[in-house]
Amino acid sequence: MLKRLAALLVLLLQLPLCVQAETAEGPASLREATSIEEVKQFIIYPPEDGVAGVKAGYIRHIAQHRANDPDNFRTHYWLGGPEGTELDLTDKRKPNGERYEYYVANMCTRAAYSMALSYLGIDMTPGDMSATTGERDLDMPYTEISDLFSLERVTPSSNVFDTMMENYLSDPSYSPVLVHIRRPDDSLHSFLVVAAMPQKSRYVIVDPSAILSRGKGYSVYMVAFNKSRTEIDTSTFRYELRGSRIIGLYQWKLPDDKGAETAE
Repeated sequence: MLKRLAALLVLLLQLPLCVQAETAEGPASLREATSIEEVKQFIIYPPEDGVAGVKAGYIRHIAQHRANDPDNFRTHYWLGGPEGTELDLTDKRKPNGERYEYYVANMCTRAAYSMALSYLGIDMTPGDMSATTGERDLDMPYTEISDLFSLERVTPSSNVFDTMMENYLSDPSYSPVLVHIRRPDDSLHSFLVVAAMPQKSRYVIVDPSAILSRGKGYSVYMVAFNKSRTEIDTSTFRYELRGSRIIGLYQWKLPDDKGAETAE
């Protein structure tokens, strides 16, 4: 009898936990996410047989490396014109054999910008940027594209990264923060910071260039900045970005009359 009562008590004690686990909800928005897994709920990857649209409050992932991310790379995202023409951003070489200075493999900043726009509900792929302007090469921070949507470029005078993150986390009309870095090997790269983790100075990023680990590509992972927000201390893939210097921070804001309607 005592054994049955003890077993029943254990079940009763466990029941609330089970109910809580079944009814627990994730974050209501990307801005409220605090982990890699929570962020992944707000990433739009392309379907197997096509490309994806955009949804305000979500990030449409733009992969820039077919080899690192074959499941998510889509040529369509990088076409500003017919394949094989100057506006085909996947082409490495011009018709005369001369190498293009910029092509998909080194257009990380354009991919990150496109992802930032997708969060604001704007459908503008890297290829669309070239189709819209008629130019293969565009200068960062892509003012000609931002102007089409009356986007304001946010330029805080101090505490730039922290101010931008506060903007983003408190107001859906602000884009995630685009971070431009110089790696220790002197190469450049860009990604989006989309969530703050509970641990101090740790954030979740969305990277257009997936990190290969054990044969699998990872495009959502953690990075940690130093106190002055000038350098990356570590990341999920510890030595991949460690020691990279931050050389640019960018953010955009929807017009006030569109912010509440478009974002989330």
